Amino acid sequence: MTDTNDTPTDESNAREADRNRNNSDRDAGRHELAVLSEPEWPIVDSVAEYDTGWFTGGYDLVEQPDGSEKRYYWAELPPAAVIVAVTDGELLFVEQYRPTVRETQYELPAGVVEPGESFIEAAARELQEEVGFEPGETELLADFWCSTGLLRHRRGVVLATELTTAERTLDSNEFLLPKSVPVDEALAVARRQPTNDATLEGVLLAKEHGVL
Repeated sequence: MTDTNDTPTDESNAREADRNRNNSDRDAGRHELAVLSEPEWPIVDSVAEYDTGWFTGGYDLVEQPDGSEKRYYWAELPPAAVIVAVTDGELLFVEQYRPTVRETQYELPAGVVEPGESFIEAAARELQEEVGFEPGETELLADFWCSTGLLRHRRGVVLATELTTAERTLDSNEFLLPKSVPVDEALAVARRQPTNDATLEGVLLAKEHGVL
């Protein structure tokens, strides 16, 4: 007699096929700058529980080294470019209100990397849209994963120099004011509360590279 617990049913096979198809679709839709590595711990299941249009939230059911299984939750966002833009001895910032933390902050210009774009291409576009400058020279200072305890989100910091003026074209949800700060004051401004990770990272990387 066959134990039905050991025999995959048509229903379980269909669920497994749906899971594999959904995971494959999600992997195919992921930006090429944010491709995930092959897992070192076995993944029993990967589930996207919701999609807001801005980010996808879900979990991986992972087999840990001791054999136990645990859900590791994640929120997946498109990669973003952060711009360190220097002109005439000044560093460009934007001042904007962040409803998520309910604070107005000085930030480096930044934005999502669209499909098919590189960090540098996205940085040039966002700089024009948010601040009204086009860069003559750009350099990717660094790119890295962010908040890896929760996020699947990659960030690139781009240096932009030799700027020329251009027309600003803000998105419908962008209410921000361009600001400029002398480069020798930039770190102090970036550290002043309320502050944020992307701005501090960008300014510190620029300082390490001798830009500031």
